[in-house]
Amino acid sequence: MRRIELAGFIVFVFLLVPHLSYAGDFVPPGAEPSSGEILTEAAPEQASKEYKPLGSSKGSAYGDIFGRGGGFVHPFLSVTEYFTDNVFYTNSNKRSDFATILSPGIWLTVPHVYEKLLHIETANVSPGGFSLSKPQQETFKRYQLYLFYNADIERFSKFSSENAENHRAEGFFQYNLQSGLSLELIDQFIASHDVRGTGITSQLDKFRSNLSNVTLSYNIGERFKLRVDYSNFLVDYTDRRNDFRDRKDNAFSGYLYYKIRPKTSLFVENEFIDIAYTKNGSFNSDEYHLFGGIQWDITAKSKGSVKAGYGIKNFSNEALKSADDFIMEAQLDYHFTPKTSIILKASRSTNETNIASTDFFLSNVVEVQYLQKITGKITSDVKLAYTNDQYKGALTFRGRTGKLRENYYMGVCALQYKFKEWLQMDLGYIYDKRDSSFAEFDYINNIGFLRITGSL
Repeated sequence: MRRIELAGFIVFVFLLVPHLSYAGDFVPPGAEPSSGEILTEAAPEQASKEYKPLGSSKGSAYGDIFGRGGGFVHPFLSVTEYFTDNVFYTNSNKRSDFATILSPGIWLTVPHVYEKLLHIETANVSPGGFSLSKPQQETFKRYQLYLFYNADIERFSKFSSENAENHRAEGFFQYNLQSGLSLELIDQFIASHDVRGTGITSQLDKFRSNLSNVTLSYNIGERFKLRVDYSNFLVDYTDRRNDFRDRKDNAFSGYLYYKIRPKTSLFVENEFIDIAYTKNGSFNSDEYHLFGGIQWDITAKSKGSVKAGYGIKNFSNEALKSADDFIMEAQLDYHFTPKTSIILKASRSTNETNIASTDFFLSNVVEVQYLQKITGKITSDVKLAYTNDQYKGALTFRGRTGKLRENYYMGVCALQYKFKEWLQMDLGYIYDKRDSSFAEFDYINNIGFLRITGSL
């Protein structure tokens, strides 16, 4: 297996804190690990296509290991049992099975904070790594350090070929100067596999990826702010059949914000991404994105951002046709009452292909999540998601050649019961459907899960 060299920031912090060497959340039935509660951030590969009932690392996190004012360590452990009626995501000859996932984890903050600070959504198919824009972390402290590590150990009762171990390590560091200059460093390493039921292979496509990001921002007076981002994203797949997907992206972006209200800003964004493939240089390309948008954090009830613009993709291989498309993104978090909230995410973007005979694909995604606190101990969670993928270039499969169009539908219902601040149970159901222009890839999957999580 080829090695991916981790960025120096993560190497440094793990040398600094050597005991943070095993952690985890669970993502049934086999998506990349992520962090969250009943419903969480989208998965790193085709975010909306698979729901992730994860081990929660949030909750009362006590145990000051550095003394008053120092950092806090928050260990957690989840055990999940789930049933699937379609292990291999097929449209015929379905197989059912039970699976168990053990998810130990730990995270640390210095100075101490009682919540996880890094919430980013990544995907191997996303140019530059980010599937949704990275929000700049707001903190009024001079500096903030955050570390997280997790492992998900998944074991099937009958089909051992689906067994998997997923790992994720990430770190965040921010330093704020009184002059208005802010520095932010992020690094995320993932060793996992693609979400089951995507692409055209029935095998687990295992990979390692590493995303490093540096953000510099500077407040110019009371109304203007400048921001510059640089990201480096490495993707390395284990099996030779996926060599065509190994690549390295370098992304540069600049923002200019204009504050129209104390917590509302208009902005323009210009982004350039250099996409370089390791083994398949014919897929090398450059992408140019220009956005205009608005972001707000008006009250405790409403925060979010909306941006829209134009994207151009130019291939270095003249035989591949360049493309230009309307692209957009919206993220909204609205609290109707302290017990009721809704989260909306929508995007339209170009993605790198996961099928060798196609060039790239255009993806449209809509997700709606509704959370309701029923009692002091019980919370309900409902999520609906739809994804439409339109592949550019023809696909030939089993003697048929045509355009590949994919529609994914997902519905989730879950209940969470808190026995104590440090102990909770999640019970839920997942409906997952794929409707493809190639009927061989269609499937319906029903999943039921039960999870117990303890945290300190």
